[in-house]
Amino acid sequence: MSHLAGAPVLSPYQPEPVELQRARQLMLSRPNECVALTHFFLQRKEIDPAQLVNSRQDFDHQEMAKHYRTREQSQAAWQIQALCQANDGSLVPADASINRAIMLAKQYRQTDIAATSLMIKAKLALAKKSPEQAKQLLDEAAKLLTDKSPSNLQEALSLLQASTLLHQHRVDDARLAFEQIRIQAQEDNQQVQQAWANYLLAEYYQLLQQDELALSHYVETLNLLGKRRQYYLKAMAAEKAANINVALGSGEQAIHYANLATSEFELLGNPSLLISSLLNLGRVTRTGSHDASLALVYFFNALDLAKILADTHHISQLYLEIGHSYRVLKIEAEAFHYLSLARASFERNHDSPRQVDALLQLGQLYMTQQEDGLALIQFKQALALAEQQKDVPRLIECHRLLAQLFESANNPTQALEHHKAYHDYYARASQINRLLTQSLVQDSEQQLQQERELAALRQTNQQAQQEKQRFTALAAGLTLIVPLLLYGWLRNHARNRRLQHNNLELQHSLLLESRTGLPNWRQLMQRLPQEMAKSQLRSEQWYLDEAEAQPFNDKIYYLLLHVPFMVDLSERLGLMHASALQKELGAYLKGRIHPKARLYDLREGQFIYVISQRQVNSLQHTITSLENMFAEFPSPFKLDQRLAIGIIGHPFLPKAPHALDDMRLGDILYLAMAAAHQLANQTDSRAWVELLAVDCQQAAFFNGDIRHCCIQAILKGLVKVNSSHNKQHIDWHALAPDRVMSI
Repeated sequence: MSHLAGAPVLSPYQPEPVELQRARQLMLSRPNECVALTHFFLQRKEIDPAQLVNSRQDFDHQEMAKHYRTREQSQAAWQIQALCQANDGSLVPADASINRAIMLAKQYRQTDIAATSLMIKAKLALAKKSPEQAKQLLDEAAKLLTDKSPSNLQEALSLLQASTLLHQHRVDDARLAFEQIRIQAQEDNQQVQQAWANYLLAEYYQLLQQDELALSHYVETLNLLGKRRQYYLKAMAAEKAANINVALGSGEQAIHYANLATSEFELLGNPSLLISSLLNLGRVTRTGSHDASLALVYFFNALDLAKILADTHHISQLYLEIGHSYRVLKIEAEAFHYLSLARASFERNHDSPRQVDALLQLGQLYMTQQEDGLALIQFKQALALAEQQKDVPRLIECHRLLAQLFESANNPTQALEHHKAYHDYYARASQINRLLTQSLVQDSEQQLQQERELAALRQTNQQAQQEKQRFTALAAGLTLIVPLLLYGWLRNHARNRRLQHNNLELQHSLLLESRTGLPNWRQLMQRLPQEMAKSQLRSEQWYLDEAEAQPFNDKIYYLLLHVPFMVDLSERLGLMHASALQKELGAYLKGRIHPKARLYDLREGQFIYVISQRQVNSLQHTITSLENMFAEFPSPFKLDQRLAIGIIGHPFLPKAPHALDDMRLGDILYLAMAAAHQLANQTDSRAWVELLAVDCQQAAFFNGDIRHCCIQAILKGLVKVNSSHNKQHIDWHALAPDRVMSI
């Protein structure tokens, strides 16, 4: 994946559309969504900015801005799309997108934007291993920049020019350029620019196989960034620091940096990079601490994520690593299962190098089981594939394992033959590596040695200063301050833990009704705004989706129950019996309600039952279940079971979900219950009433006193009434609020 995190910062164009703002945010975390957003934005028609400026009415201006794009916005969209396509691994489409941006910038003679696009194209050329093309593009961009150009473009240009020198293997020039950038950034207090220069310097030292110097620069990069939200740079620096520590044999440090890399990739939000990081963390854990069990935890976490994404590439690698870990743990059946899956997957995807790795792991598993014949078959297949690919490192490993196999099988002739081949390939690889290294460092060995010594002296001096300061501070205040601080800390720690425990208990008790143990009105009011906001959002999405002709079917039903026997329970039975009965009722109701529903006790014999429409096959069946739930409550006392239930759904007005807040919605719900209570008194039986707004745009009708407006809406047919009895018997005028007349 070719993440262009170091590409030039794009200039914000005002006003910038929402699509482009969101695309910038998703550039590294979810590049495929970023591409979709820019593609959607570029479907707009381009308009001359003068037409927006000369618009006579603000309304016309806003409408035009929603449906058209300006020249600057078009170029920004093509730049963002190119970066996102490259980050998603699509370099050819990315090149086409940035070419469009360059063409537009040159057509409209916008030099700074053209320079930015040329630098992005140079970054793409570096990703495609074409440093000469990148140099030509950067030279062209440099000619377009002037003293009035933004400083961030000059900084990005210098970084890209230095990176190009490194790709051209002009190592001395690259190092000098990076050092100059770092010193300038340090003087200007630009820590992000300094961090990028440090990171690229670390890559330079890795190229020269100076692992200690590379590691120090990666660590310095992390220290410079601190808690800044540069997740990608911090993750890459930490991951490379982890791999270097593994090579140096520093297991604990390797695991520390691998964990840090995984945390930063998780914050970045890119699932593919997170899988790769978990994969690396598992390898480091297995190698650095020899803990294959913990490595399996990381591998399986990554496997779950890869399966969700249907990422076959990572799934195959994870099968191989899981099988390897089980082989280390000597769990042979599981090892064989996952290694077989890995081999089949690599063979299916024509991934010969990793197929060789899987065959070598299977061969070692068979050797452990003393199945020398099967092991030989695996090693021979791996050797043939490695020879086809001319893969020297894997050829070395194949001959090493074959020699080991023939030695254990008492076949010295074959063992000697493979030992010779092993040493020949190893010597050849070492010689090539040595020649490459010498060609890179022929003019800089002395300087590297000086830098290494200087870094060691600087570190020694810093440690000495720290030791001196620490000794002075301890000698001066140890006998007086430490005991006092320790006593205060222990006392405050115990007090804080006690207060936290009491606070948690108090918060929990405040959200429950003490008599029944059910959630109370506080818990309802705490959850209601978020629940209503989600419901309103779904309603808006349904309303804006013109292709949907279906009625809105994602409401949340609120059923307000009036339970007569709970109103005067203490007066009829006494406090002791009433308290016991209420506790039994609370425990009974918890076990009877729908698992996806919630029941709140509002006191005064009133309960609210909340359930999603998706969980309700039939509202009548739900009401019957509630009535039966109270009717079947086992009690030695005679209880009044004439429930009155008021019912509404939220959003009450699906096409105007924001018209009614929670208080006004509650007024409508209480009106429904009052009507049900009236029917219950008339019929001396259980009753329910549902209020349902007619599918219309009459949101303005509900402005004013909501109870009065709702009654008027019912009388005019704007609100539909469903009930258990004849709804004509409801006297709505009697339910209207009576105001006291002033004399």
